[in-house]
Amino acid sequence: MKNLITTASALLIASAVHAGVTGSYTDATLDLFDNGLDNLDITGVGVSDDGTNVTFAVTTRGFQNWTKYMIAIDSDPTGGTGTNAWSRPWDLNGAQIEHFIGSWVDAPSNNAQRVAFSGGSWDWANYQTFSNSVAGNTVSFTVSLASLGLSAGQSFSFDVGTSGGGGGDPAVDLLSRSDVATTGWGSPSVSGAFRTYTVTPTPGALALLGLAGIAGSRRRTK
Repeated sequence: MKNLITTASALLIASAVHAGVTGSYTDATLDLFDNGLDNLDITGVGVSDDGTNVTFAVTTRGFQNWTKYMIAIDSDPTGGTGTNAWSRPWDLNGAQIEHFIGSWVDAPSNNAQRVAFSGGSWDWANYQTFSNSVAGNTVSFTVSLASLGLSAGQSFSFDVGTSGGGGGDPAVDLLSRSDVATTGWGSPSVSGAFRTYTVTPTPGALALLGLAGIAGSRRRTK
């Protein structure tokens, strides 16, 4: 029995290390000031990492390539800003972020950008461009954990918003809210409570968890 437990735990650890960690975050639908804008209505966001990169997969009720996507990331509890790099009228409701991902899909490549908040302002001198990935109503964004100042086992908070092409457009829908985020194109949006994701632990940490499980199983079988 002990050998079976040990083997099963080892397989679980190996599987977790290989597959990485995935988080699934759902959002209410039909919660917009105009529910005809199905391409802006977030239904859910999947977050996953492989220990090196993290991917945000944003799914909406419909799809239009004029949709703009915004991801606000708080990876450092000691600093940050309540603004966003696109200067959109989006109130983070007290959250302080250090990284912002903004993207559009009506361009063939380099249609996403990651900007860091550094030295009291958004560092547009050193921003990163990359391409998003579109599959049906889901648009995905992959950046390195290192670029967000993250490593194995650390947690970060985030919110995701959809918007239009106007520079003054708010976040029409927000993952953090199950109700209306803004009353119209000319009104600021306000976040709810940010969601939290934990990066894949190191293999050593997973092994310790496995050993703890084995010890617990042994105690229960005595």
